[in-house]
Amino acid sequence: MVYGLSNLSPKGIMKGSVRYTRMESITAYTNERGQPRTGTEGQSDTPVSANDMCALDEWPSHARRNRALLENEDDGQKKKKGRGVLKGVKASMKRFANGSAKLDISFSETLGGTVGMNNRSFKDDVVVIMKRKLPLIGVRRWSDIHPSVHGLIVADMIDRWNLEDTPGMEEKVLKIAMERYRGWRATLSSTYKAYKTDEARLANLPEDLQLQEWEWMIDYFGNDAKFQERSQKNSDNRKKQKTKHRVGSKSYSQVSFEKRDVETGEEPDCIALWEITHTKNGTWSNKESQDVYDKAREAVETKETETHGPLSSEQRNNVFQTAYKDTLLCKSLQPRGYGYMAKPKTGSERFRMQIEEQARATAETQQQNSQLSQQVNELQDQLEVERADMQERLNLERAEREQLEKKLQQERAERERLLEEERRSRLEFEKAMMTKFNQQMAKLSQQMGSQQQKVLNKRTDKENSNPNLQNALLQSSSPSRNPGARPTVISSNHLIQNSRMYKAMDQKK
Repeated sequence: MVYGLSNLSPKGIMKGSVRYTRMESITAYTNERGQPRTGTEGQSDTPVSANDMCALDEWPSHARRNRALLENEDDGQKKKKGRGVLKGVKASMKRFANGSAKLDISFSETLGGTVGMNNRSFKDDVVVIMKRKLPLIGVRRWSDIHPSVHGLIVADMIDRWNLEDTPGMEEKVLKIAMERYRGWRATLSSTYKAYKTDEARLANLPEDLQLQEWEWMIDYFGNDAKFQERSQKNSDNRKKQKTKHRVGSKSYSQVSFEKRDVETGEEPDCIALWEITHTKNGTWSNKESQDVYDKAREAVETKETETHGPLSSEQRNNVFQTAYKDTLLCKSLQPRGYGYMAKPKTGSERFRMQIEEQARATAETQQQNSQLSQQVNELQDQLEVERADMQERLNLERAEREQLEKKLQQERAERERLLEEERRSRLEFEKAMMTKFNQQMAKLSQQMGSQQQKVLNKRTDKENSNPNLQNALLQSSSPSRNPGARPTVISSNHLIQNSRMYKAMDQKK
């Protein structure tokens, strides 16, 4: 028995209770309930009255369009059929061109999603296998399906692609399958809401569903209270979403891969990736997205100023996540700005990362302290060397100064000695000259005295021999002389002059 087919109460479906594949669930449903209530598989081509469905401008964004040629009441034109839900064609063509060999796929080391030229083909293959294996009947959510059924998807993907058969790879494949499975059911729910009656819904069977599945889904969407409550809550949360990306259906992992540095292979960090995915031609998708970016950049710059260095990629991610939650008042633990493949950290992992971050910060601090200590030691050694060099230069300068002073003293002493010798020589010379001069003067005086004496003697003899001269000399004495006064002494010069005068007179005669 497939749980949940006849009983939609909470006790009817339990976690991991659905062990059927999709085809097995359809068979079990048919065996239990018989054929669907109405209609055939060709119902989707049957026109539906406009009164039984939403207006085109109110049509849910993810609801499947009615593929019948609907008459447009406004302009009389007919809607063209879309491409439908066909997937996996490109992957099959690539595999056929490659000789049915397995295709290669890569996963982003940072964001976890598929990257490279085959990333979309890989996800399309996951969707094809997921829709082939996973049941819709009897399932409320992904966790209701037994892991053995999940494993069928992984096994088929390993057969088609070069994948390692490891728990980590299984987790990645199932995460993509779960996201696509939820999207598939969300599309069916939107299609259910697009029509107003069960008859209209049954008459518009989605092309990728069997009638039994669509009948069960209509019953589930319309009567399960927990689903309706959860659906309304999800719709309300969706309306509260404030940021909008601008990369369309391309995953964040692929965008980051395409924007990587060609030479180093380094991909943009979370802040740069946020700017890339939320802007187009330099214009932000909305103000809230720009506010998150501006606050994250400001927080990073502040942090780098405090730490005096660039932050690591993990530190920048932590700063961005904090800025996102503070700006948009978000309480979710799901990483933002990385896409759904980014794995949220568990409590133990966050605690471990916090310890590692503290250890890293401590190690960086110790390294900085070690570097500073080494620099201080190098500076001290350099100062010691410079101090020794300075001391050596001072000693050399002191020695040179002492030698110069000693030389100056010797030169001063030599100069004083020379000056003393010169002074002594000059004194001796002056003394000698004075002595010689005195001798010459004495000799001259002696000679002059002898000559004068000779002249006097000669004049005396001449006076004695000439009485007239004697009388003249006597008469030339002062007539005012008092009687008894002392006779005037006639100087030799006077006598000489008189003698000269007398001689002149005598010559005249």
